[in-house]
Amino acid sequence: MKFITHFCCFLLLAGCKSKQSLITEIQKFESTVNCPEDGICTVELIPNSSIIVKSDEFGNRYTIIEKGEKTIFKYVYTRTVDKQYVDGQYVEEIYAKFDKELPDLTMQDRSLSGVKLLFNRMCFCRGSAGFYHITKGNLSFKKTGKNTFNFQLDFVMDEVPQVITSINETFTLD
Repeated sequence: MKFITHFCCFLLLAGCKSKQSLITEIQKFESTVNCPEDGICTVELIPNSSIIVKSDEFGNRYTIIEKGEKTIFKYVYTRTVDKQYVDGQYVEEIYAKFDKELPDLTMQDRSLSGVKLLFNRMCFCRGSAGFYHITKGNLSFKKTGKNTFNFQLDFVMDEVPQVITSINETFTLD
């Protein structure tokens, strides 16, 4: 009887399997859709991560990406500038945090906080650089094939000017 009990427990434990992440390492893609002609856009998927927004002693916000249970989607637009202009750098970043299984999602406006949708503006533009939560827009994330996904975001920032207002990326995971 003891053997049967132990054997049943073994079968239960052996049959348990944790959900696997679709992505096991960072994947980076160059984007050409919706990218302004005066810059370069990239998409990065960062698995098993979490994004944390912190503030320094001056109230400036910054992010830290650390180990976690989510997958981070990162879209970066970098304007091409003449190297002679020291303060000419201009970068916009959009971050979203998804469950590691990458489920299909459709969200709008305030519900965007569910994926921690963030906009970062980096430039020499006093008072309008930094991290902001995206609260106005439409987000769609769908699996379109075996390892193919589509990320679509249309958004507006009231707090600061923006160059990127729309992202429509289809990518295939390795």
